[in-house]
Amino acid sequence: MNKTLSNAFLSLLLLSTLLLTFLAAPAHAELSWNVQTVDKDAAGIGYGFCPIAVDSNNNPHIAYSGAPQTRYASWNGSGWNIQQIPSYAFAHDLALDANDDPHITLGNAYATWNGTGWDIQTFTSDGGVFSSLALDSSGNPHVAYITVDKLKYATRNGSNWTIQTVTEDNNLPSFDIDMRLSLALDSNDTPYIMYYTHSSYVDDNGVEVRSVNVKLAVWKNSRWNIEPVLPSSNFNDFGNMVLDSNGYPHFLATRGFNTLLYVSWDGFAWNVQTVASNVDLVHLRGFLALNSQGYPSIVYIADDVKYARWTGAAWGWESYNVGTPDTTYDAGPCYLALDSNGNPHISARVFLSGQRLSVGYTSTIMYAAANVTEPSEVSPTFPALPLLLASTAVIIGVAVTVVYLWKKKTKH
Repeated sequence: MNKTLSNAFLSLLLLSTLLLTFLAAPAHAELSWNVQTVDKDAAGIGYGFCPIAVDSNNNPHIAYSGAPQTRYASWNGSGWNIQQIPSYAFAHDLALDANDDPHITLGNAYATWNGTGWDIQTFTSDGGVFSSLALDSSGNPHVAYITVDKLKYATRNGSNWTIQTVTEDNNLPSFDIDMRLSLALDSNDTPYIMYYTHSSYVDDNGVEVRSVNVKLAVWKNSRWNIEPVLPSSNFNDFGNMVLDSNGYPHFLATRGFNTLLYVSWDGFAWNVQTVASNVDLVHLRGFLALNSQGYPSIVYIADDVKYARWTGAAWGWESYNVGTPDTTYDAGPCYLALDSNGNPHISARVFLSGQRLSVGYTSTIMYAAANVTEPSEVSPTFPALPLLLASTAVIIGVAVTVVYLWKKKTKH
């Protein structure tokens, strides 16, 4: 190949690479977060759950434990409407039905809004349970919960509850603030329950090292099928699970106390991606949600409230600092819901300065939201349309030149 032909070919290759690179680059602008204080009188560490849901009008709803009773906060368009729920149990999970009415699990009780007041029903005689809630296509509640050594599953049809024991295991975690259990229903209302058991070993220095064995229980063929998730993964903790449009599970996990992982099933194998590394994640305080395209968004605590989202295979993770309503704080559990436009709505419990380990202290429930651009709507920052047309014309011109020179060369 002569020098002229070689230069033309290299120019074509360079221009093509640059054009494809710029086309793949997203418009990345720092999100503007609206951070609000919902309640400065929330209960402390033993009551720190604060699940969030978004209704059909994209308004947020948050359930949490107050001081002393459970509370329910809903945005009315201009402010927060806070109600007391006559229960002293933990507010574990929240779901909204087709009428945007709230359903809340409270320890071993279940609360629903009837339009004028709260109906509270005890669904199990087991005490000290941790629960995860989902509503099926008919609006019936499904609750997965853990007692001392049993994973159980409760469903209600009408006013009657049916309870099954999914598994018994002495290595199930005891109830504590960081324990994770996650229930989700697929499009056929088939329940998937993700949970973990502990395992431990003593290292060469005589120190006990604990790891988490994540397991997935699925109701199939009239029985519970339980399988380990990545048996040799050495997770230290795991977060909530969500199902995509194919019914494939996605969840969060930590490894080594400083790496946040996103784990997903593609129908054939588990895929593990690193969301953040070299961050302080002694316990996983994070939450996962999928947007309409199946892309994950994540809120987590690592010295601050942080938000990360996946914007496509060619773009990777975008991470943002969300902030808190207090200048001095220590954040606890956090939750995430996406509205119909894919915008994030975050709830989190933050400790007031110097009160984290105090007896009888209160905490603050915070809320944050931002407007994002869905990946399908992202406009490339370069090239703009005129420059794109010009670049395309140059590439075509160089390509024609290469072909002409090549044919001319071969004739000789």
